[in-house]
Amino acid sequence: MAILPDDVKLYASQRLTDETDGGGRATGNEVIDGDINNLFRDISRIDRTLGDVSLRKVYLGVSTDNTDPYLGAHLIITEPPQDTKVDVLLFNTDSQTDERAEARNRIESYVVPAVDASWELLGDQLVGQRSIQAIQRTEDRLPEIGEVYRLLDSNNGGEQYIRITDVSASTETFTISRNDNYVDFVRRRLTLGISSPLEQTFPGGTATPTGTERRDSTKLTRLQSTQVADAAKYYGASHLKETTTASSTKIKVDSIYAHLVPSATSETAVIDEPGYNGSRQILPTRNGTLNTTLVFGHIQGNQSRSYIGAGVVRESLVLSINGGTYEDNGAGEFNHVSGSDPFERITLDYETGQIDAYRTTSYFTGNATATWQPGTAATGISVSEVVQIELQNRGFTYTFAFPEEKPRPGSFVLSYMALGKWYELRDPGNGLLTGNGSGTINFATGSVAVTLEAMPDVDTALVVSYSLPFADELTIHTGSAVAQQPEIRHTTAHSGIKPGSVTITYISG
Repeated sequence: MAILPDDVKLYASQRLTDETDGGGRATGNEVIDGDINNLFRDISRIDRTLGDVSLRKVYLGVSTDNTDPYLGAHLIITEPPQDTKVDVLLFNTDSQTDERAEARNRIESYVVPAVDASWELLGDQLVGQRSIQAIQRTEDRLPEIGEVYRLLDSNNGGEQYIRITDVSASTETFTISRNDNYVDFVRRRLTLGISSPLEQTFPGGTATPTGTERRDSTKLTRLQSTQVADAAKYYGASHLKETTTASSTKIKVDSIYAHLVPSATSETAVIDEPGYNGSRQILPTRNGTLNTTLVFGHIQGNQSRSYIGAGVVRESLVLSINGGTYEDNGAGEFNHVSGSDPFERITLDYETGQIDAYRTTSYFTGNATATWQPGTAATGISVSEVVQIELQNRGFTYTFAFPEEKPRPGSFVLSYMALGKWYELRDPGNGLLTGNGSGTINFATGSVAVTLEAMPDVDTALVVSYSLPFADELTIHTGSAVAQQPEIRHTTAHSGIKPGSVTITYISG
């Protein structure tokens, strides 16, 4: 006797609830087809307003008296819910014993930590807060509603994933005192609403030209953006968008996406922001270099800091410190050239002239000398273009050629959307793209090759933006110069003037 379709049945797990211990092992209780609330309860008004995630674990089994071999079966959703606000999905945890808590973790693991975020916590963020305060550079991309970030407390290892529900931004001027001098700098201040309260206090710092810092020994919270990971596969159903036939090789459906968790979309107005998304170039403000004596003070741990006092042109600074000589590499880092090398790394902020030195052991305090060319920040002429993503050209690797309008070092930004979220790659100035992917730029030819971390969504676009070199627009005016005589041109209301009849009166001083 064969195994019939009616012999293949669904069986309930031990607990059909949304409690932490929901799920569990299989039971002999059959899920009767057509029974109301055989798996899920009714949707309450509160759940319909605020959203809810219900998980039910069921087992597929064969109920027959014969010993015929079971060759396998499949399980599908044949009809999407009639309520457009409800999504139903199937997924397999490959476990006979797991409960709702483990299934929830599997759903939440669809994102994993990626690169460091472009913003930092401003001050300590206390347990229970529903919003957090942060700062970032004005040229950095704003966090978007719906994005997920990881907060990692390096002091105790505590971490929490937060989802952004609201973004409020304003531009403010901060002032700090360094070496008896006051330094003003402009940063964007962020107030970010989050979906769930903070589970612990996450330490932040005070604003500085290069980010944030603390005066005590407490380490700052590390902020990381996240990227999509294929931790689980989900199966659902969608209506056909257009009629198809049995011989068709392609079909179109309403959408290939469904909600895993409740979400909402809102708009945030952004004003007084530049349309260009890249970094600013440091232009020289004089020919030749300056020699400056620097005084380094201890910040925390093995970190010491000093300030040049002005912007620094890339690849122009030579630093002699603690018996060693270092040169900046154009990407904000120093390379060892000669002498002793007691430092783990040394970094430079070209706009503010802030230098941070990290010794391998202990920390450095004392004097150092710097030879450098002063500069100032400017954006320049911006160029942008898009590449539309279709099914035919969708992939991980893309190439670009800009032979006529070559990118300026440190200005190239590529943005792409994957699973509804924007990701970025940036050039720090050395031709190596970093961020959510990798790539290279040949500044001599204008050729760019990129490899993305995730495959971009169909019907979206790769957005490329950069600025042009300043060679044709830049002139350095230093020293003495002979000014041209002022000249005023005026056309009279009537043509024809009698010679010797014109009188011009003007006021000087």
